[in-house]
Amino acid sequence: MSCSCDIRLRLPVAGLCLFVLLGGGTLVPSYGKFTENKAPLSALENQLLAAPSPERARQTLRTLTAKPHLAGTPEDYATALYVRDELAKAGFQTELVEYEVYLPRPKRRRVEMTAPMKYRCSLTEPALPDDPDSSSPLAVPTFAAWSPSGKVEAPVVYANYGLPRDYELLEQLGVSVRGKIVLVRYGECYRGVKAQVAQQRGAAGLLVYSDPKDDGYVQGKTYPDGPWRTDNCVQRGSYRAFTQPPGDPLTPGRPAKKGVPRLSPKEAGLPTIPIQPLSYRDALPILESLRGPAAPKDWVGGLPVAYHIGGGETRVRIALEMDYRLRTIWNVIGTLPGRDFPDEWILLGNHRDAWVYGAVDPSSGTTALLEVARAFGELLKQGWKPRRTIKLCSWDAEEYGLIGSTEWVEDHLAELREKAVCYLNVDSAVSGDNFRAAAVPSLWAITISVLQDTPDASGTRSLYANWRAQDKDAPEVRFGKLGSGSDYTPFLHLVGVACLDMSSTGSYGVYHSTYDSFRWMEKFGDPSFTRHAAMARAWALLAFRLAESSRIALNLLDYAREIECLAQELAREYPQLDSTGLLDAARDLTIAAEAFEAEPETKATLAARNRLRQQFERFWLTPEGLPKRYDARHVVYAPGVFSGYGAEVFSGIRYALARNDAEDTARALAQVIAALKQATQALHGC
Repeated sequence: MSCSCDIRLRLPVAGLCLFVLLGGGTLVPSYGKFTENKAPLSALENQLLAAPSPERARQTLRTLTAKPHLAGTPEDYATALYVRDELAKAGFQTELVEYEVYLPRPKRRRVEMTAPMKYRCSLTEPALPDDPDSSSPLAVPTFAAWSPSGKVEAPVVYANYGLPRDYELLEQLGVSVRGKIVLVRYGECYRGVKAQVAQQRGAAGLLVYSDPKDDGYVQGKTYPDGPWRTDNCVQRGSYRAFTQPPGDPLTPGRPAKKGVPRLSPKEAGLPTIPIQPLSYRDALPILESLRGPAAPKDWVGGLPVAYHIGGGETRVRIALEMDYRLRTIWNVIGTLPGRDFPDEWILLGNHRDAWVYGAVDPSSGTTALLEVARAFGELLKQGWKPRRTIKLCSWDAEEYGLIGSTEWVEDHLAELREKAVCYLNVDSAVSGDNFRAAAVPSLWAITISVLQDTPDASGTRSLYANWRAQDKDAPEVRFGKLGSGSDYTPFLHLVGVACLDMSSTGSYGVYHSTYDSFRWMEKFGDPSFTRHAAMARAWALLAFRLAESSRIALNLLDYAREIECLAQELAREYPQLDSTGLLDAARDLTIAAEAFEAEPETKATLAARNRLRQQFERFWLTPEGLPKRYDARHVVYAPGVFSGYGAEVFSGIRYALARNDAEDTARALAQVIAALKQATQALHGC
């Protein structure tokens, strides 16, 4: 949480599990003495928390990571069938949903330095004796998804992280990248930003390498001796333009089904320059050969060379051949129909496809999702049925650009706008022991309550205490802000659904590589698999409480107070902005939300008030999109223009101010004020 709009939090209290006897004679751990809340847990909640099994999680992750399973491959389909069958065993109604989407794969790749010396990049990740999975022939070669086929030879310019500010500094030094091959390092922003900015600056090609300063040996021991990126480890990934909406690039706004009209690839806004990722072993000879101006101090990475920008003496040839075609992907949807409110949906989701094995990203999340399903299955055996409908969603082709989730949202957009209450996302569930969460403010209070009642992997403290301990000087835990980069994106930005994303993080240097494997997880991420079980407990309990409470547990006052704080911060940051209307509208919203939350619930008013809670997030969507941000519709939270992942608050206003565009500033400000007034009016009318 941020600013002064806080929820007063209790200090963590550690405790031990007791055991209670359920009606069916099942002995399960009781977390009643453990809880940091005053109210004891119910028998069903205790059973839910007891159900996730570390050993079963280990077996599930081993099954999911047995083979590489890139989106649209037979191995990917096999994981879809596995998830479907496990959901069915737990008692869920299941559906396998197909879409036909446009996806690339690499056919041939060659990168070689032609001057001042000859060097051919290996572009491979060698097998490691300590990791038997690293030798699979099914692993997709290292490549940049959405790079076109092409051949180019040109001088190389080093441009740090490849952000606009880096190119501005090059211009100040008299260095042009037009017609050059730009070499940048991973980090600071979504990789698609690097591609689009390089393309806009006139570069002829782009090489992106992983510098050891960011996630290699500078951070610690490298794999297989430690968790960090080794010299031959390469980060694959999507390079879709950050200004393009997520989903299938040929069917924007429409589900990618057979017979649906499609754009031509040239109309889809895909990158037009060749792009290839490199390991730092392959980048080293290129960087070592560069001359010209010395790189600024903050551009210097961790390789044992003098970093230079380049003076034209180093030339590289890139030759790529890509295989673009329509390919089938498979989402899996598991449903528990609600007994009282079947048209109010609690959705949980995780993607299933991986660049290679994806033990962390995303298979740890899929493992947790299946433990959630099995936990609910145990309750079903007791005769329980949820009051609201619960849907567990396994998405495909997320790695290429949130495709599976976006196509399903587009396919069910009208229904989701009517029925979705919230979407709870877990992508890379476990890469270490540090819990964290990002969420819209209406979900803060219920999430904190759940985390206070959920043991972490140690069993000696709660997940809330785990999170709180990471910044002991802060007065409270701080929820991250949601931008983009995972499957909550279409729910937040297309539907207007309250969303949450959570994970347990740590030292993780094998992201998007072959070495993100079961062996890595077993050695470094979660040797005991208790972190997987802890994540499943929190996810299941949060879904349970959201599904079971008569009052939809979305706190509108928390949201209003946070918006008011954010408006005040914006006014302080931009004193030249006439913020009077924004501040007044934000204050009016807080006053209305205070009155709304203070009013007692009655049987006569509950349905209408729940409907407003369910629809509240929809107020922040503007149908026409933010000014010059047609990929973004949320007036409060949107992906940062030059971060791609991280959220930028009031992005429409900030982006217009950064461009000194008075007309767009006024338009963006009006969008926010109109949304605040609409929400305030709805609160007064309920």
